[in-house]
Formats: sequence, structure tokens, C-alpha cells
Amino acid sequence: MRIGINLLYLLPDVVGGTQTYAVSLINWLAKIDRVNEYFIFLNQESSLLELADAPNFHRIVCQFRAVRRVTRYLWEQVILPFQLRDYHVDLVHSLGYVGPLFAACPCIITIPDLNYIALRDFIPAGRRRVLQFFSTHAARRAAQVITISHFSKAEIERYIGLQPDKITVTHLGPGWTEDSNNRGRYESIRMTYQLPDRYIAAFGGGSPHKNIPRLISAFQTVARDFPQALVLLGHVPLDVDLPGLMQNAELSGRIMALGYVPREHIGPILSRADLFVLPSLYEGFGMTVLEAQASRVPVACAAAGSLPEVAGDGAIFFDPLSVNDMSQALRRCLANPDLSAALCLRGLQNVRRFSWENTARETLEVYRRTHSRAASTRKS
Repeated sequence: MRIGINLLYLLPDVVGGTQTYAVSLINWLAKIDRVNEYFIFLNQESSLLELADAPNFHRIVCQFRAVRRVTRYLWEQVILPFQLRDYHVDLVHSLGYVGPLFAACPCIITIPDLNYIALRDFIPAGRRRVLQFFSTHAARRAAQVITISHFSKAEIERYIGLQPDKITVTHLGPGWTEDSNNRGRYESIRMTYQLPDRYIAAFGGGSPHKNIPRLISAFQTVARDFPQALVLLGHVPLDVDLPGLMQNAELSGRIMALGYVPREHIGPILSRADLFVLPSLYEGFGMTVLEAQASRVPVACAAAGSLPEVAGDGAIFFDPLSVNDMSQALRRCLANPDLSAALCLRGLQNVRRFSWENTARETLEVYRRTHSRAASTRKS
């Protein structure tokens, strides 16, 4: 097979989890598949993206900048179909919600979630309508849709109206694989960020659905009873007055926002936390839960979206809309070492269910089935 991979959407260090998905999937496909030819279509911003350097993988850098969203959609819908024909591509897999509507070859599209519906109040109306239009029509025209959780599959069935057999679930793996037990390396990282000896870790972020204000409120209710600080990897939302909070005597120096954290620092920082908390209102998968579980850290997370499916029995769950429920979950984990130890053990067992190798093998099987069906159709 000659397989096209459409990464025209990818803005490095901007698109978050979909970048991790794309890079990890491609790198594992390169490890397990030396037979098929792959043609990876990239925009100018992602032309230097670190991807597998295998002889059967080829980069095609398209001469446009994806930050200009209109140009990206025009290229994807008008020019990409001709490129697929010129490279004699047998099928194309678009990894970022949207794919070409009129390609001559079979199309596979990954729709990780339906955030443009679930988070409609947090996404600009124009951008939401364009994404919903192209994503919906691409899914309906596609030979197969891939998604990353059974929660998302149910959402796609409900809102786009696809039949279950047209949707394949390929779970993801943890977002990093570095050895987090290198003590000397952690000491250097700890000094870089001036991390406290004991802390609760969470990922920040500017998007309101990350639910950081409620997490800070929940932490504030338990801070007087426990020594841990709250360390946020990333930035805090604009509506959080961190300097103002620090004027509270109990919170002075107890909340840290690290800003941008390189991928190679995430594992070591997580691995030294007393607790990892994910308060998000909506996640199509929740890769950071697996990162924490793989780091042998107890997890408390929201009972929302796909998180119960992904975290399994390796987490304590809470209502993300209830500050009281969240604070009770924090208190249970911090006050009970036996519970924390049990969560660490169950988390390690849970994370074994997920791997990028499985993701790649299941995706490759989708390619094979799609190509076989297309070949049978042409013969008949």
C-alpha cells in the first residue's frame, strides 16, 4: 500500500495532544511496518517535526503556513487531492478532525472528540462552525473513522449519525516515555523551577474547560491541613489572580505556575508529586492520567468525558463542578498513605492496558481492511 498521512493541521507545540498522537503513531508505524510506503503531508511550520527516519517514510512539505487557517482548508480541499493522485496514494489518513472531501482514494479520518460541540461556549463561533462543517462532512464521506475512546465513539454516533461499524476505537498511550527515576536529573530540574519538597501536580492551561479556578479553590480549602504546594505545569488562566491569592497567608508561596514545561521535564516533575489531579470538564482521552500512573503517582480526576474509561480503577473520581467534592478527594488521598499506595499500584496495572505499539497495530489493521474493501469494490 501507498499510504498518505495528512498532518496539514499540525502546528508544533500548539495543537497539544493531537501532536503527541501524530508523532507517536507515525514513529511506531515506522517500527512495525517496513513494507508499506508512507507519504506524510506537512505544512511549513511542521516541516522540521521530529518524525521517524525510515526508508519507507517520505515527507512532502506543502508550501503554505497553517497558521493561516483559510489557506490550510483551501489546500486540504483543493490541492491535497491532486497531490494524493500524483503520488499514487492508495488511501489517506487525516489525523486532525478534517480531511479532503473529494479525494479519489479512500479516506480515513481521526476525530479524537467532539470538543466543538461539548465546549461550544468556549470556542469562537466562526471557528466552531467551520470545524463542525468540515469534520461532519469528512466523517460521513470517509471509508472509516478512527477515534480514541469509546466515550468519543458514542458522541460521534450520536451527533454525526454514523453507524457503529464505521467507527474504530484505538486507545492511545502515555505521552512520554523517558526514565523518570534519574535522581540527579530530577535535582537539576527541581532547581530550575525551584520546586518545593512536597507538592500536588496538575496541568494548567488557558482553556476554561481545564477547570483550574475550581481546582485552586479546592486546594485552598485543604491547604491549611497539609504541607503540599500546588504546582501547575503550564500557565494559569487569565481570570486567575495568582498574585492576589498569594496575599492570603495560608497560600503564600503555595501555588506555582511553571509556564511552558518541555516534554523531557514532565516525567521527572510528575514522578516526585504526592498526587496528580486532573479536574477537566471534558477530555476525549486524558493522556495525562496515563502519564501520572506510569510515573507511580496517585491520581484524582474528574468523573467526566472519557476519564473513567481511561483511568480505570487507578484513580479517585470527583464531580468537577463541585469544589467540595474535589476538595474531599484531595483530602482522602493526602491523608491516607495506604490509599495512595493502592492507587499507585492500580494505576501501574491500568496503564499496561495502553501502548503506542497497540495504537499503531490497530491503525495499520484499519488501513488493511479499508484497502481490501476498496480493492474488492473495484473488482466487483
